[in-house]
Amino acid sequence: MIASGQLFKILNFWVHLVSAFIWIGGVLFSSLILLPAAQKFLHKDVRGEFLRHVHTRFQKFSGACVFLLRVTGVINIHFAKQYRGALTGLYFSALMLKILFFTILLTFYLLHIKELGNKKPIAHFPYQEATLVLGVLIILMAAVLKHS
Repeated sequence: MIASGQLFKILNFWVHLVSAFIWIGGVLFSSLILLPAAQKFLHKDVRGEFLRHVHTRFQKFSGACVFLLRVTGVINIHFAKQYRGALTGLYFSALMLKILFFTILLTFYLLHIKELGNKKPIAHFPYQEATLVLGVLIILMAAVLKHS
């Protein structure tokens, strides 16, 4: 049987992964499927309102995911420190890079929220490419953390 402390660690890690999948998965979907299809099949007049509607709806989910990633990430660091003792070497470097990439990503997210406040139709999602690249780098750092 799983002890309650172990169950909490598992659930925390699961929430962290699901939040990352939803956020980065949404960015991948937007970049690779939604935007190209909207540009190809929707008239310019309709496209901007459509993209604003879709994006506003996704922002509700992504905002929750960003919050959960922040909270569960701090808890994961606490558990890693308990398990490993001092966080040094490759693990520490990968963790610091992951935190740096997340901080930059969070900055883009907040700038993006501010930009969406102007209520104009949108032709593209601001910071989309940078968000995608940073998301992939964060997942790479997560793999390094898992296997170092």
